[in-house]
Amino acid sequence: MTNIPIINIQPYLDGTDKNGVAQQIGQACREIGFFTISGHGIPLETIEQANAAAKLFFDSSQEVKRSVISPGGMGYIGPDGENLAASLDDEAVQDLKESLNLILPIQDGIWPQQPAELRADCHKYYQALLDLSVHLMRLFALALDLPETWFDDKTDDPRTILRLLNYPAYDPEKVNLSRAGAHTDYGTLTILWSADSRGLQAKSRSGEWVNVVAPIDHFIINIGDLMMNWTNDQWISTLHQVVPHAETLGQRRQSMAFFHNPNPNALIECIDGCHDESNPPKYRPMLAKEHLEIKIAKSLGKDIKL
Repeated sequence: MTNIPIINIQPYLDGTDKNGVAQQIGQACREIGFFTISGHGIPLETIEQANAAAKLFFDSSQEVKRSVISPGGMGYIGPDGENLAASLDDEAVQDLKESLNLILPIQDGIWPQQPAELRADCHKYYQALLDLSVHLMRLFALALDLPETWFDDKTDDPRTILRLLNYPAYDPEKVNLSRAGAHTDYGTLTILWSADSRGLQAKSRSGEWVNVVAPIDHFIINIGDLMMNWTNDQWISTLHQVVPHAETLGQRRQSMAFFHNPNPNALIECIDGCHDESNPPKYRPMLAKEHLEIKIAKSLGKDIKL
């Protein structure tokens, strides 16, 4: 049975064992592309305040929620508004969820005015994850035997999205559904938090669905397609899904996902140490925004330009 690695990143942050943490992350990215982290330095209070503000928003009226529907998949997306499996050309599965999709800097029309707490609490949380993502990208560089700052100039103006996700309660006798269809993430990495992650599953290289369960003070990290492209499939962008869980069947579920992508004009091409004559690059070089536009357009069912 494959397990999701648990990695304490504090020895990287305090400088006592940077390479040791990087080696653990490299192994996790090669084997399954998922791991959980402790020792990240973000207070649980900061996380839970953002989640509480998200709950207040999702409990608002449809009028309030639909006042922040914006082009390009930003702002509010209602139930049945997105099909993640379609990003992999599977249009048969529909997701039962709603989301609020935020970007920085704070923008009216994307960030709600109500509830009053949301802007301050989610901005604080978003900024903390931006800082954490810098450390994670530097750990990725060390794990790939690159200079620690190798990714810095490719991710110093990243396109990031904080997705507040609500999976409504439902009648399990009447609904046969996927809460989020099987998909891979599009960019470099995802930082996920949920008070209860039961139902999240990742597919191992051997084809086994592995339950991803994390303590409340851990983050779940997975890598995305562009990281797999950069490493020539040495690291895996793992297929994952959210399904009804037997112990929480029919219950409401919330999570917060932070999606980190390179600078839109960053050229994604195989890292030198990830190919040789017997293992040539598998992917053509492409701009990060080109890949993201294709994936987002498929999931929303309409053309998107970044």
